[in-house]
Amino acid sequence: VWVCAEVKPNPLQSANLCSRVFFWWLNPLYKIGHKRRLEEDDMYSVLPEDRSKHLGEELQGFWDKEVLRAQRDSRKPSLTKAIIKCYWKSYLVLGIFTLIEESLKVVQPIFLGKIINYFENHDPTNSVTLHEAYVYVTLLCVCTLFLAILHHLYFYHVQCAGMRLRVALCHM
Repeated sequence: VWVCAEVKPNPLQSANLCSRVFFWWLNPLYKIGHKRRLEEDDMYSVLPEDRSKHLGEELQGFWDKEVLRAQRDSRKPSLTKAIIKCYWKSYLVLGIFTLIEESLKVVQPIFLGKIINYFENHDPTNSVTLHEAYVYVTLLCVCTLFLAILHHLYFYHVQCAGMRLRVALCHM
């Protein structure tokens, strides 16, 4: 006889912005994993928006529309077109994340160059350049911190997008 264990509610559903950004909602799972090996009963329930039924039916709707459009235009239906129409918004957001991340990677060396320039042309009597150097150091630190946070958020959401697409395709 197979007994279904009680499923733990997913803490991500009620997590605040700070908890989502720094992945604090996973801390209870990390604590369990630190004490002992994780088991299936330790896992959280799947979020409603990540359930196979929801994802599969959503993509199926776009696929059905694509089949009808293809029949009307006398062509083969394209699964790629159905996927793009279903997921274009989430991939656009991920693209914006990528643009910001790559922009920060370009800006960081510029700030570092300004700091190096300060030390190469050091003038102890000029307090303005010292204050500029402090500004560039602060900007470099903020950029580095923001880049670290953004990179992990981006990676997590890319993995989730891939998981959703795979689940939807498997459901279909």
